[in-house]
Amino acid sequence: TDLFYVAGTKLEQIFKMTFSYNIKKNWNITADFSRFRSSGFYTFYQLSNTNTSQSVLDNFVAVSSNYKSNNNRYCFLASVIYNNAKNNESGGIKSDTAFQNGETTNPQYTSVVTNLDSAKRQTINRSVFFKQYLNLGSASTDTAKHNAIIPNSRFILTTLFEDNTLKYQDAKPLSGYYPKVYYDTLLTFDSTYHFKIENELLWKRVDNGKHRGLKDMIGISLGVKDQLVSIQQHVTDTTSHNTYNSITFNNIFAEAEFYNTYSENKIWWNVAGKYGLTGYNARDYNAAVVLKKNIKDNSNVLILKAETKQQAPDFIFTHYLSNNFIWNNNFEKMQQQSVAFNFSMKKFNFEVGSDFSIYSNVLYFDNSAIARQSLSSIPIVSAFLKKNFSFYNFHLNNKIIYQKVPDLTVIRLPEFVLEHSLYYENDIFKHAMRIQIGASVFYTSAYYSNAYMPATGEFYLQNQQKYGNYPFVDFFLNVRVQTVRVFIKIDHLNSGYSGANYIMTPHYPVNERSFKIGVSWKFFD
Repeated sequence: TDLFYVAGTKLEQIFKMTFSYNIKKNWNITADFSRFRSSGFYTFYQLSNTNTSQSVLDNFVAVSSNYKSNNNRYCFLASVIYNNAKNNESGGIKSDTAFQNGETTNPQYTSVVTNLDSAKRQTINRSVFFKQYLNLGSASTDTAKHNAIIPNSRFILTTLFEDNTLKYQDAKPLSGYYPKVYYDTLLTFDSTYHFKIENELLWKRVDNGKHRGLKDMIGISLGVKDQLVSIQQHVTDTTSHNTYNSITFNNIFAEAEFYNTYSENKIWWNVAGKYGLTGYNARDYNAAVVLKKNIKDNSNVLILKAETKQQAPDFIFTHYLSNNFIWNNNFEKMQQQSVAFNFSMKKFNFEVGSDFSIYSNVLYFDNSAIARQSLSSIPIVSAFLKKNFSFYNFHLNNKIIYQKVPDLTVIRLPEFVLEHSLYYENDIFKHAMRIQIGASVFYTSAYYSNAYMPATGEFYLQNQQKYGNYPFVDFFLNVRVQTVRVFIKIDHLNSGYSGANYIMTPHYPVNERSFKIGVSWKFFD
């Protein structure tokens, strides 16, 4: 049993519980529950003389199980998941400049006005997952293994039932925030329902431990996947009249993979591909080649990867029906080609990598939050460097990310992202307690970050103001005694000392300085 609880500023509360129990030696069942609740850090003011809160509530429940037969012939993994999240939508503040210039000193920010005061969003996710393995092979001659099967190949059947419901409502559609109102001027009540049944059958060769040359080295995986997908969009007005937009389709994919099940020279390779045969995603494809080389004692690893893929636009880009946005588009399939490398040295806590990608037919939401497509090709270069230093009990962890987008028309990324942490870690009180104390810094260079549209739940382009170029400093203290861990954290420690330019997403200020305390307690039977 693992219990985890966090209490923070402004009634922020997080509770998580995991309970795992072995019914038998070869059969386990696990239950997870989590609840996140917060009234929001800011209480802004609205023109209607009402306070706008950032209240959010999220409940998550999951039950999972895994089983393996005594002879290792049959195995399964299963899970049932339910998640329900509710949050108020403020639409952000009307003036970022008023906030950044510190024009208000009231802790309730009654002079900072939000765009919405009656909007809410709810997301419900439910899924049932079941994965079965049937191992093919001969029984072991080792009596200690009780004649368990040593598989040389296996059939894998994966079944998934999933539905997602998105609801958005606003009691004031004519607030002036939305570009248009199509159906109801008194109430916005939009919903999208997504249902999917997916079955995938694979036959896959595995390492049988015999290693008799190529016939045991070459691995093959062949499979087929079937998806039945149904999507419905609803608009309900105050006269209880429903307007629908729906589609149902059946996708069939063919899959293949080739690889080596073992290696005598520490070189691992993998070639995989998937192709859409029928349905909405017909002619979609994904092909990738991965080469991995372990150097010396496996502490140094070099990975090279090349990938190409083509994908049909998500349904929200082609068809959308709501009280405030309507479109029907016939967009081209998106394409991406990329090559990447990654090199790590475990002994020196060092890692470096780079990625070069070309995106074609990019889908995006324009400055009016309308779905669009760019038919041009856009290259993106990214690289990262990660190096951790240790001096006695002091540690300095560093990660630097560089991103270059030559064409900023539809894709915007910060050029630099920096993550650093400096902390002291040691055992004290005769090794009875482990302590870690330090601070971390997060920084992005300034760029035109995308704005957020609550009505669609999507981010869209904006060209009015750059955001970023602000360091976020956090302080943390972790203490562990046996199976109990307690931590104290101060988020945004430098709030008020580095200006008020801490808006990362347009119109949504990051929280000011806040205090959190948490405890994690594991119980073992």
